[in-house]
Amino acid sequence: MSLVELHLPPDTQFVSLARLVVVTAARRSGMDEERLEDLRIAVSEATTNAILSHQRTEEAQRVVLSFGTRPTDEVFQVTIADAGPGFEPLPADDLVERDWQMEGGLGITLIRNLTDDVEFVRGEGMQVHLRFGVSLSSNGAS
Repeated sequence: MSLVELHLPPDTQFVSLARLVVVTAARRSGMDEERLEDLRIAVSEATTNAILSHQRTEEAQRVVLSFGTRPTDEVFQVTIADAGPGFEPLPADDLVERDWQMEGGLGITLIRNLTDDVEFVRGEGMQVHLRFGVSLSSNGAS
């Protein structure tokens, strides 16, 4: 499977669509059901955070999800990109300084614990890169 892009309006009613489309693509890539649940939650959290960022700043641009596997990879990857101001997440092991009441704080912790690898990139907007291992030998795709 090649990488696919999904462009969403900054409205939380589209989070379920993002979740459905990404999980369907991952299933076709050979991801097992347990990992699909992890993916579903991580995509929901990251997409919701991106949409809420757009809403807070009244940003009209679309949130963009790109996802899939490359033919040589055994990794299903998802990137959620927004045009908001971004943030600098606390280090994963910094539980003492974490403000658990802050919006997005628990979501970031969930994402970190559910993915095989996650990267938060702040630039012109914010990008969250999620990676999940997947066995490509069982998907039957060409």
